[in-house]
Amino acid sequence: MRLRLMTVGVGEPWESALVQACQDRSVPAVVVQRCYDLADLLASAAAGKAEVVVVAADVRWLDRDTLAKAGAAGLAVVGMVPSGNEEAERRLLQLGVDYVVPADTSTAVLVDLAKAVVAARRRHRSEPGGESRARDLGHPDNGGELRSRPRPAGSAHRMDLAGRSHMDPLGGDGPMAPEATRDNATPSSPTSRTSDWPAQAQLPGESAQGQEREHSLVVVWGPKGAPGRTTIAVNLAFESLPLASETLLVDADTYGGSVVQTLGFLDDCPGLAWAARLASRGELDMPKLWQATRAASPNRLRVLAGLPRAELWTEVRPATWESLLELFRVSFPLTVIDVGFCLEEDEELLYDHVRFRRNAVARLALQRADTVVAVTRADPVGLHDFVHAFQQLRDLGVSPSRVRVVVNQVRGGLFGGDAVGQIRAALTRYVGLEPSAFVPYDRANLDAALMAGRALGENRPGAPAQQALAALALSVFGMPPVAERRRRLLRRRVTRRAAALWDGNPDGPTVTKRAGW
Repeated sequence: MRLRLMTVGVGEPWESALVQACQDRSVPAVVVQRCYDLADLLASAAAGKAEVVVVAADVRWLDRDTLAKAGAAGLAVVGMVPSGNEEAERRLLQLGVDYVVPADTSTAVLVDLAKAVVAARRRHRSEPGGESRARDLGHPDNGGELRSRPRPAGSAHRMDLAGRSHMDPLGGDGPMAPEATRDNATPSSPTSRTSDWPAQAQLPGESAQGQEREHSLVVVWGPKGAPGRTTIAVNLAFESLPLASETLLVDADTYGGSVVQTLGFLDDCPGLAWAARLASRGELDMPKLWQATRAASPNRLRVLAGLPRAELWTEVRPATWESLLELFRVSFPLTVIDVGFCLEEDEELLYDHVRFRRNAVARLALQRADTVVAVTRADPVGLHDFVHAFQQLRDLGVSPSRVRVVVNQVRGGLFGGDAVGQIRAALTRYVGLEPSAFVPYDRANLDAALMAGRALGENRPGAPAQQALAALALSVFGMPPVAERRRRLLRRRVTRRAAALWDGNPDGPTVTKRAGW
């Protein structure tokens, strides 16, 4: 049976040679469609005309979202690049093609490679669970929310976001493999200032001492009603600095982020929309991501600003956001993401409407997160909204073991008696999780930090809310051995000083133990 092909790159020498060879029947393939524009490609992919699409490297309208739709329709994607053009090869692989071949490759070898890729994909789909995983890739029935594309056994993995290339689908370093792998290469570009790229931004599983190192995504979420998501996210990122070598804070609220305003930054800085545009074109790497962030503290905290206007949420499409989440994990040991409140799946109004998923950013972030910090406001209305919205979190498949419930703005007077105990009992009964932290209502200190454009730990260290958030950071991120030793040494020093003050002045001030000591 002849292999069904589509081409994107009319006028290219390899495209003309492929079409001629298929017409002469010198290769076991047939070109069913020569795509001139985006509409041709998407329509042919949706119709299921072909098994493989061969794309040229210089087609500028190709982006990650387009190739993700083609892959979701069952198409294998093969890219053609000029020999020695590593920049074009990197762009295509970062866009999500299955394999890249030099443009001077013979037609017969190209067809053999395409057949191998298709056979590998079929073997994968025949594996237990392979069909269901394929549907999760971004099929329209799934709302276009892309999950990590499953790779066939022995096939070429796409180039990772650090610029690494991989093996070919024929197995090993065959004749179609790239001329040189760049497993140890650092990504760079003429416009990238690699000197500004931190040396500690290492790949997952690597560290300066060669030991295993976790790269984590922490997502801060809460229901409607302003429970304090941004306040918790900003201060949690600052409190994590002693516990992580470097932290990235991402404002991913598609309904109106406010991290930039909270920290007193100017709006005229590249942020999430700029990074999404580059990622959609396959041009975003770690140095460029570093340039898109801003330093919020001399203590190794970087901030990726959110959308300057809420209507720009269409810039962050599901496939693009998927790649950004992978890049965050690769580039920073710890990433704290502030997402919006809404988790419902967007409805489609027209049968042929291209699905832009506004809530896909929050949904995908929660599904990919290592830890979810769920924030609720400590009043009857806030608790009611949280209990109802928490069911949507369960529907996304978020495991309860990954959730940390934070009760914010705790104050007496609303409940009478033991407010903390009553809230804990209610959440344990209706949600099934005991709160990990209770953040007191500390309006004066929070207002002072907001006016200064700083976190509580910078502006008002020792404030009641700051101590609660510091304890939350310890419970979420853990404490390294060095920090634990310093904490014990500080506790001993304070204890000795307090004892000395008490012995010298028996009627002197009463020494009170701090929370957690």
